[in-house]
Amino acid sequence: MIHPLDQFKAFKRMVDGGMSKEEVADAYRTTPRYIGQRLRLARVAQSLLDAYARSEMTLAMLEAFTVNPDHARQEQVWEAVQHSYNRQPAHIRQLLTETSVPASDRRAQFVGVEAYEAAGGIVLRDLFESDDGGWLQDAGLLDRLVAEKLKIVADEIAGEGWKW
Repeated sequence: MIHPLDQFKAFKRMVDGGMSKEEVADAYRTTPRYIGQRLRLARVAQSLLDAYARSEMTLAMLEAFTVNPDHARQEQVWEAVQHSYNRQPAHIRQLLTETSVPASDRRAQFVGVEAYEAAGGIVLRDLFESDDGGWLQDAGLLDRLVAEKLKIVADEIAGEGWKW
């Protein structure tokens, strides 16, 4: 029986070798989404892949680590949770996104995720769970965009004769 880790690495080698996700999916009789998920798993910090290979964490836990591509942060969170009573995937995701702003936040909805990304902002997305649009990585950029949009709206209202 092939270990799932070997499958992740095989898919990564195939894509690195020039195959598209669709071609790999066809070869393994699966979906491009599945291949994308497995490729994301293959990009987790090597120390976490090693822990998974030693059965120190479950596949669901490994999937949770994919929400943040920062290997140093992944390793910090792993260090914290491996000695904790709470090793649930939801807790891992929460720790990995605690400095981010959920896309469901009113500020993010006011500005729009597309405008945030167009301004250079990075959105973390979870390929394994519903993430309600992801997490905006740069709260400072989001706050600046909110202030700029509020000024535009205020100027429009003032132009209509309203005063604050």
